[in-house]
Amino acid sequence: MMQSARWRGMALPILCLVITACSKPDARANAADPNAPAVIKAPPPILASDTAKKEVPPLIEDGELRTQLSKLYALAGAGLSFVDPKLISAAYAPTAQLTTPNGTFTGTQAILKEYQSFGMDGSVKDFQRQSAKRTIVDSTVVDSGAYLVVRQRAKAAAITEQGAYAAEWRIHAPPMEWVMTKDHLYPAKKKATK
Repeated sequence: MMQSARWRGMALPILCLVITACSKPDARANAADPNAPAVIKAPPPILASDTAKKEVPPLIEDGELRTQLSKLYALAGAGLSFVDPKLISAAYAPTAQLTTPNGTFTGTQAILKEYQSFGMDGSVKDFQRQSAKRTIVDSTVVDSGAYLVVRQRAKAAAITEQGAYAAEWRIHAPPMEWVMTKDHLYPAKKKATK
């Protein structure tokens, strides 16, 4: 009997010890305790829509772009036909580059000199560009296609020169001023027409 009383007397302290050990964590425990359970914080999941590049709408639609380029090329061509250097220089940026079989010319003054040797003496009757491929990135337009020049001196047969061109235009902020920064002319062949 004595032994059972002893066990009954110890049961209360053991029960208190078990309840306190299981009820709440020890306030003295800290995160540096090597026996503490590990808590891993995972980064949030990354979805494909989070990393996808947002589509930037073009500054100008393709139909409008084609129309605008046609107008600009017509003005520059009229500058050659009417021997008007202002129309030609208005199409080019001050630091533009023109590349022809004669070399590369930088700046509007050098470009005008090249166009004078090209036929800005009244012999150019028509200068047309036909855009074939256009690409617009931000405010830069890259355009390529074919060109046609018709020259005719007094009492001579008209000479037609055809070739390819590649031009780079820069669109400035409103009022949407367009200037050519690079222009490459690649002549293909000359034909005498009657």
